[in-house]
Amino acid sequence: MLPLGCGMIDSSSPDSFPDPPAPNPGLGSQLQTTRTDRLFAALQAASLASILMMFWCGIASRSSSHSFWTLPNLMAGLFYGQNSLRPDFGFHTLSGLATHLLFSTAFALGFAALIPPTLRPLTSLFLGILAATSWFYLLDGFFWRNSFPLVSQYSRRPSIFFSFVLLGICVGLYSVFVRSSKETQISAD
Repeated sequence: MLPLGCGMIDSSSPDSFPDPPAPNPGLGSQLQTTRTDRLFAALQAASLASILMMFWCGIASRSSSHSFWTLPNLMAGLFYGQNSLRPDFGFHTLSGLATHLLFSTAFALGFAALIPPTLRPLTSLFLGILAATSWFYLLDGFFWRNSFPLVSQYSRRPSIFFSFVLLGICVGLYSVFVRSSKETQISAD
């Protein structure tokens, strides 16, 4: 029998065994959490960008004597065609807003998948603006002319271009949203 002071227990009862070590979640779950944080931050940035873009395009439409809802109604042309050209808020406008949110979200998720949140915010902002203006020219050059001819005919390009710059600013700052999430702050400690 060993003396009690040496740190060993001399009985073999189940209560005397040390607890097994907690399973290590491993690197895979940390990457999954990071990926989830990135996706939620991208969704947050896309929502903010969609609101700012619609507000900007609405103000720009009002300044040129059109309805505030011109751009969402034009975006609804994908589903309703010429019937979506109306000056008021209606059921068509909701589908246009949803289409716009879908495009902004697709852009933000693609950006978050390609650009790591570890970049400096200014670098990420610059890349966001560059990617958003490229997204604008891609949509304007190929997609809108074939699928949304109403948007390419009746919209004001400078105001839409600036709204895409706003999209780039919001999405470029998604890394700030990732860093400010509570899960990231807890895991950093």
